[in-house]
Amino acid sequence: MPSPFPGMDPYLEAPAEWPGMHSLLIAHAMGELNRQLPDGFRAKIDEYVYVREAPSNDAERTLLGKPDAFIPEGKPSRNGRHGGAAVLILPVTVPTSRGTMPVPRKKRRNRAVQIVTDGGRRVVTAVEVLSPSNKAGEDREAYLLKRREYLGGVNFVEIDLLRAGNRMPVVRPAPPPTDYLVFASPLAEFPEWMAWAFTVREELPVIPIHYDPDRPPVILSLRGVLDRVYDESRFEVDADYTRPPVPALRPADAEWAATLFAKPAKKRKGG
Repeated sequence: MPSPFPGMDPYLEAPAEWPGMHSLLIAHAMGELNRQLPDGFRAKIDEYVYVREAPSNDAERTLLGKPDAFIPEGKPSRNGRHGGAAVLILPVTVPTSRGTMPVPRKKRRNRAVQIVTDGGRRVVTAVEVLSPSNKAGEDREAYLLKRREYLGGVNFVEIDLLRAGNRMPVVRPAPPPTDYLVFASPLAEFPEWMAWAFTVREELPVIPIHYDPDRPPVILSLRGVLDRVYDESRFEVDADYTRPPVPALRPADAEWAATLFAKPAKKRKGG
């Protein structure tokens, strides 16, 4: 069952729903790209971690390249490698004073789609789907740092399907004010860039994803991706379209949205 909206469904932006929708958007974007990429290239989900020291209010955020690795405990085999069933190791209780207590570190994992080649050793394209923390939260500065690494280094696409928060900076001329924005910077054309600005009333764009200057780009249909996300999440089961979305629509857009759910008038008998 597709969303009743012709483009982005603003009800998917709700804070309680977006984390799950964000993960599905990334997963289906990866799948859509892999169905089109030629041999030698593949799309994968990359995860990087922001670490924030606590509880200091002015603590700096550190961008780590990869999440922590988990190494199970097991009995070593004859060749010295670990194998077999994992063995539960009981912790050792060590008394500590308040002055020696370790400062807790808050971690936030961000995921993006990458197109890689050369056996996965070389990243050629990065596709980011923005989250609220990227736009207005505590991770904005760290994300901007990661963004600067992308620009001019790889083909870069940034998908912003959130009306709340601050737009990411782009070179002049800036696109017009809008509800949603997709920004693309093909490496072969850097510093030239492309942008698709669209409102809640408009259809989602089809985005060319560049990965090799000698090959045509593959196509990412945001409408197709969103339809799969909407269907697989069964969002319609809990969606209450009688209430305003979060964040709320502009009054004119709210009136327009109400027409999407208006029941057609019944014809009179004999009419």
